[in-house]
Amino acid sequence: MKTNLISKAVVMLAVVMASVMNFSASASNPTQYVKNEEMTGELITARTIFKNEDGHLFRHLRYTYTYDTENRVTSKEAAKWDSTQEAWVPYFKMDVSYTNSEVELSYARWNSKSNAYDSNIQKSFYELNDADATLMLASTK
Repeated sequence: MKTNLISKAVVMLAVVMASVMNFSASASNPTQYVKNEEMTGELITARTIFKNEDGHLFRHLRYTYTYDTENRVTSKEAAKWDSTQEAWVPYFKMDVSYTNSEVELSYARWNSKSNAYDSNIQKSFYELNDADATLMLASTK
């Protein structure tokens, strides 16, 4: 029960952060998105987002997820579709680590020069209460 609360809170936080960072809505010309989820049991292992433009689907973003032995998200990796290279290009990665009293969320952007997630590194620490529910943002770096 406690694990599910943490997992849901972290996944929701990750989804909200990714949505804010990746999409900017335009009221005059809205774009529809279609998603395809790949599952392993009840866990989402990958999610591909397609742009739906006049009934044609175009690759846009792909998220891959990893989990720990307690089925908690430990990382979310995003890639953008590059139509010139016809390949998924790394975009950002979020790593999540858990302790008894807090959750650490690390975010980094892909650096094509070093071929590593070492750009715009940010960390946030979330304090947990006795029921393993997120209380508040404890600190950021």
